[in-house]
Amino acid sequence: MKAIRHLSIKSKMFLVIMIIVTLIITLAFSSLYYAYSTYDSQLYDKSYRLLNLSSTTIDMELKKLESMSLTIISDKQIQEGLQELQLDDSEYAGYVIRKRLTDRLWAHISTAERYVQSVYLLDANERASKYGETVTLTDDKYARMLELAKGGRGAVRWLYPDEGDPMLMMVREVRVYEPMTLKPIGMLMLRINIKRLVEDYAGVAAPYSDIVLKAGGQVIYPYDGASTGMAQAMQAAELPAGYAIKRVNGEAMFLSHKTSGYTGWTYYNFVPYNHIFEQIVLMKNAMIAVFVITVLIAVFIGFAFARSLTKPIRLLINQMKEVQQGNLDSMDAALDAPVFHQMDEVGLLQRTFRLMMARINTLIKENYTNQLIIKETEFKALQAQINPHFLYNALDSIHWLAKKSRQEQISSMVVSLGYLLRSSISLKRNVITLAEELEIVRHYITIQKYRFQHRLHFHMDVPDTFAGVAIPKLTLQPLVENAIQYGLEPMIEPCAIRIYVVQEHGRLAVIVEDQGPGMEEGHIERVLSGEVKTRGTGIGLTNIRDRLQLAFGCDYGLRVESTPGAGTRVSILLPYAQEESA
Repeated sequence: MKAIRHLSIKSKMFLVIMIIVTLIITLAFSSLYYAYSTYDSQLYDKSYRLLNLSSTTIDMELKKLESMSLTIISDKQIQEGLQELQLDDSEYAGYVIRKRLTDRLWAHISTAERYVQSVYLLDANERASKYGETVTLTDDKYARMLELAKGGRGAVRWLYPDEGDPMLMMVREVRVYEPMTLKPIGMLMLRINIKRLVEDYAGVAAPYSDIVLKAGGQVIYPYDGASTGMAQAMQAAELPAGYAIKRVNGEAMFLSHKTSGYTGWTYYNFVPYNHIFEQIVLMKNAMIAVFVITVLIAVFIGFAFARSLTKPIRLLINQMKEVQQGNLDSMDAALDAPVFHQMDEVGLLQRTFRLMMARINTLIKENYTNQLIIKETEFKALQAQINPHFLYNALDSIHWLAKKSRQEQISSMVVSLGYLLRSSISLKRNVITLAEELEIVRHYITIQKYRFQHRLHFHMDVPDTFAGVAIPKLTLQPLVENAIQYGLEPMIEPCAIRIYVVQEHGRLAVIVEDQGPGMEEGHIERVLSGEVKTRGTGIGLTNIRDRLQLAFGCDYGLRVESTPGAGTRVSILLPYAQEESA
């Protein structure tokens, strides 16, 4: 405890965070380990239950096939046909009867074609009526088939797959049912695709498993036999619980078995242990990785948090030591240091100290700063001695020199330029009459006419009735400038620009219209929203709109209409009633 007391605040904070993180991760890992252990035991039981379900389903399908075979041998037409063949087995009569028997076999077997590869019906003379796949049986297997059928005395007997025929055979003797003499009149044999049957009902549920069916010591499925390791595991398997872990060919296998109460066969299910628990192992590994990453992140965050908490204090202590030693030159560096924006006690202390240092620094340098301000003011006053009147006088002199030299174009341009300068520099009035604004436009057009010559066609159609309407100064001239810049300049052929007025709903619309390339609707919206910046340093449309609304209200302002290839129309909406009040 004494050692902990002497630790720095950063070390104490880091130690507390690490203890909390360790406790949380330990509890979480213990809970997950218990949950996975419980899941493992339940998975063992579920795997056995799945095999039990698969074997029961396969038995049900075999029972259906047995029931179908009983239906076949008790079929009235088949019974009559077999009895007729005992009485008359001539070539023609035998052909007709066997044709009829084949049709009846097809009628019965058509509903079970997925698993029944072929059906054979042998009469008393051992001549076959058959439907489905044709197979050639060896003499030995044929003799065993007849022996099993006769030994069954009408009951079902099974002939297991071998290398010659991979199909499971169901055989039973056909006996007379009407009258109930039970005299043997033939034999029925069904060839069943046991591979398809097992894969349908056992393979889908366990895609990585190996299913083995055994009847005593003989393997039914797969017909080519189980591997040596599997055979040894099945012989040594004594599984009172129905499942166990066995090693097959050096690999851990989860083995479950179930004995069929219907056929007496034993169902074995071999599943690689790693395949069963692959997801669980991956999840466990992922959780361990997450825990490790969490610890590393917690260490980093804890260290960063402790450091962020103590860094302002250490910085403040260093600054105080500098001031204590009389090193006032360090105050400038302290003021330029990064500012901590935290508003806790440490942050407020840091902020107060910085303000105190800033005040002291201001008092020390006040005289020097005032001297600099005075010198800068004197320099600006010297620069301001060249006033606008000098510029006006110079332009007036140029005008009279041009007059004297009979340079009317230069004289006209200088007069218009001087007028525009007086209008833009003058701050006496922000709102002027429409006539005064149009005069500014005329002088501006005079200058542009000399620049563009015949390419610029300008028309102004504003009756004197509206001359006294109030309008903010420099409203129309920027619109005409835009029409020239965006309408005339991109074109090769002449472009017409027109100014006219229209009355609408108690307002006066002063319209500046050009025949330029126009704009898309989306581009107009971006221009009015301020997203598109103007070229150069001109007055933008948004500025004009804001000035109009500021002067006259929200009911007035600016409207832009444009069609690509057909030009642009900008309308200035003004209050017409102001003419009378003026």
